[in-house]
Amino acid sequence: MAKGVFITATDTGVGKTIAATVIIRALKGQGIKVGAMKPIETGCMRHDGVLIPSDGRFLKKSSGMDDSLDLITPVRFELPLAPHIASQREGAAVELGKVFDAYSVLSSKYDFMVVEGIGGVLVPLAGKTTGNVPGTYFVVDLINELKLPAVVVTRPALGTINHTLLTVSHLLNEGVDVVGIIISFSTPAEGTIAETTNAQALKELCPVPVIGVIPWLRATYPEAIESDAKGCIDFEALIPHS
Repeated sequence: MAKGVFITATDTGVGKTIAATVIIRALKGQGIKVGAMKPIETGCMRHDGVLIPSDGRFLKKSSGMDDSLDLITPVRFELPLAPHIASQREGAAVELGKVFDAYSVLSSKYDFMVVEGIGGVLVPLAGKTTGNVPGTYFVVDLINELKLPAVVVTRPALGTINHTLLTVSHLLNEGVDVVGIIISFSTPAEGTIAETTNAQALKELCPVPVIGVIPWLRATYPEAIESDAKGCIDFEALIPHS
């Protein structure tokens, strides 16, 4: 099976796809054969009756994969909701078997897998049953089943210390190896005191390292993202844990 990382976050819209792209492009630049997945995507646009996953398509472009989007993003929903809720609304099951089958195919083909999650670690993906007890299958459960270490992408703004510490704590408590934190400016910097102090605060308070800070990037295509974010992530910290 391929080595790799699971890109998760403290929330939705934090910058997971950009962080995944930065990692993918940097590893490709080192001659590593990289595969990518966005196993589950909601809020997909419908084109000629087919749901198109924008994040999955961007990861495919970033990695230069020739694989089908059915492997890169095997589970898709139209409504921009948590997958478990979207599946109930749309009357379609979250077929986790498709995720594991696709990952098995791709991870046997590539040397390193970058898997992007959806939202944060407690986003509900599907219902599950343990014995006779109903429950919920969360993103953190998927990370554990894929047996990948996690990278947590977080915001630079006020509130991020609490959100990041809670996210990392839950992952560690659930037995997930957390490689580190990437702080992502998914919107232009505002120059607040929080933005300028949170990185150092997280370095002091969090049990895992801050391995990078991605500035706000105007670029919207992989090559420019690679160029503009060059050197912003500590890949020496990333790769040995994978």
